[in-house]
Amino acid sequence: MKNLKLNNRPPFWGLLMLFIVFSCQDINLEEQQSEAFVDIDQALSNAVAGSYIVTLNASEVSFRKSEKYEDVQEKMRNIANEVLLRSGIFDKKIKAVFGHVLTGFVVELSNEEVHALKNSRGVKSISSDKFTSSNQILRNNNPNRGGGGGGSDPDPTTDPEPTPDPEPEIIDTKWYLDRIDQRKLPLDNKFNTPTTGIGVTVYLLDVELDPSLDEFGNRASNENIGLGSGGNPYRIYLGNIKGAVVAGKTLGVAKDANLIAVKLLYEVDEGEREYDVRLSSYIQAIDWVLSDAKSKNGPAVVLSGPISYVIEPMLELAMNELYNSNISIFTSVTNADSNIPTCTTSPSGFSNVFTVGPTTKYDKLGFNGWQYGDCINLFAPGTDILINGFPGAETTDSGIPHFDISYGNSAALAAGVAALYLESNPKASAQQVYDFLFETSTKDIVKFSKSINNHMLFSGLNSDGAGEIDPNRPNYAFDLEASSQKARGNSYNVFFHWNNIESASGMLNVYQDGDAVGSVPNSESFMIGVSGKNLPPRTYKFCVPGTNKCSNEVVVTFN
Repeated sequence: MKNLKLNNRPPFWGLLMLFIVFSCQDINLEEQQSEAFVDIDQALSNAVAGSYIVTLNASEVSFRKSEKYEDVQEKMRNIANEVLLRSGIFDKKIKAVFGHVLTGFVVELSNEEVHALKNSRGVKSISSDKFTSSNQILRNNNPNRGGGGGGSDPDPTTDPEPTPDPEPEIIDTKWYLDRIDQRKLPLDNKFNTPTTGIGVTVYLLDVELDPSLDEFGNRASNENIGLGSGGNPYRIYLGNIKGAVVAGKTLGVAKDANLIAVKLLYEVDEGEREYDVRLSSYIQAIDWVLSDAKSKNGPAVVLSGPISYVIEPMLELAMNELYNSNISIFTSVTNADSNIPTCTTSPSGFSNVFTVGPTTKYDKLGFNGWQYGDCINLFAPGTDILINGFPGAETTDSGIPHFDISYGNSAALAAGVAALYLESNPKASAQQVYDFLFETSTKDIVKFSKSINNHMLFSGLNSDGAGEIDPNRPNYAFDLEASSQKARGNSYNVFFHWNNIESASGMLNVYQDGDAVGSVPNSESFMIGVSGKNLPPRTYKFCVPGTNKCSNEVVVTFN
């Protein structure tokens, strides 16, 4: 099993075929550059005006990428200047260079200079630098979506208020750790791990840490990278919580792992672009991470938040180099509208990145309505985690009202478990890490996941009790759960809950023991009345009228 996620998007270079003229001989499409492609790139609303990312063919590089980061940077700047001079471009300041994950540089050019450079020997591609389109500014963007109603139902009982979830027995705020070291609820108020992640470095991309916090035990540091005029002041709140969840000595999974926050510089001018970060800054950061990880010659993990609402091919190429260097990459879903599947955003849609969805305390999809799809590899707790921070890193006075900044901690937990595994398997490839976490996860337990991989992260580092994947899971268009409650005498109420599914009529057909018995409003919850003596178990399934889209079958017993 090479990759765990399905990738249904067309290849990036395939989208350029309208602009590329080629012969019947073998041609490296990556080395073709079209004038139309450059012009369209600069026309994008999020393009950085006049700024371009230039990549070079490998033949232009004569040094070893294993050299010191500073040496590679200096040599790349020399090469970049030589390429510009060959094209008659003078007096240009190279803004940034990268020589590990990509071979290239960032420079400001006029339209005439772009046209001169694109035909230069050794130039592979020229594309506009851009502001990433989904940068998470800790904003509250959780749309509420519901189904329509109307019509008849199989029993003349009114639509009830949804029944509340039972509260798990929780002693303290570390419930998220308690949850991942056991297979099922209820919680047992314990968290034990066979290893502690010692010797593993976890890189946190685009956040900041406070290294003085006691929770980090002198294992945390920062590195400033990127183009911009300042930092985003909110990133330290998110960084401290993520760092604590990954490797805090009391709050974290891998309590002895090292943490390095790669802090990116932002555009902080007044106006629409305030706190925006460039795509090139992410590439610079990944370039530095790869160099630093190789210099340490030890196991490494990268934790990235959401970056863009669209697929960024150049970013994917850079992250592929981390993957190819045995560095596993973990990311969470973004707080995008629920109409956006994970496979179409960056980096959750990258085939070599491990995407972790959020769950609530009740093993349900967290932040219902956010991203969905089969590019989610598994799930982990991702709500109500250290919302107010922890001693020394409180968030209550951070100026971020009404927002649960813990949504990204599902990926932080997975990165922590990866560090536990890498302590005992320091030479494991990134894919081996991914496969191990997937294989040991608790199967088919996350409710309303809107993903085929409705499995829960497990920190026990073994497959005992993991269960089996439901072979019929691909056939379910949406998830249904049901339970019964005795009303009076021989009467029972049957409560149904399901995740949102589009229905043109606003109704769902109900099947009981295989027979159609009526319909209910597509309102994500409903109650019907059932009566009779010694009722046998009944099987229910809901379907969208006029389609073959149906839920899973649920069995309801009457006691």
